[in-house]
Amino acid sequence: MIREPIKKKLAMAYSEKLIKEVKACYPDYEKMHQLADEGSVWLGRYLDDSSSMSIHAERILAATSLHELKEEAGLAIRKRECYKMWCNEDPRRV
Repeated sequence: MIREPIKKKLAMAYSEKLIKEVKACYPDYEKMHQLADEGSVWLGRYLDDSSSMSIHAERILAATSLHELKEEAGLAIRKRECYKMWCNEDPRRV
């Protein structure tokens, strides 16, 4: 009896939209980019840990205009939405 080689488990491929949004919201976070590209389930953990609906006090104090604060708030909202997108694509979801 000839046994076939064990096939490697294929990683979940996230939508191009989710991957682009992750990279846009976290432009300097290479680990997050890698997890998104690989389709790793760990992406959800990183997104959840990294997204918050609050703005750090240091950023508020450093802002020089209302426009900057609005941009920070907008980014916080985008990060939460990014996590929600991941939840809809969670590979463990049945």
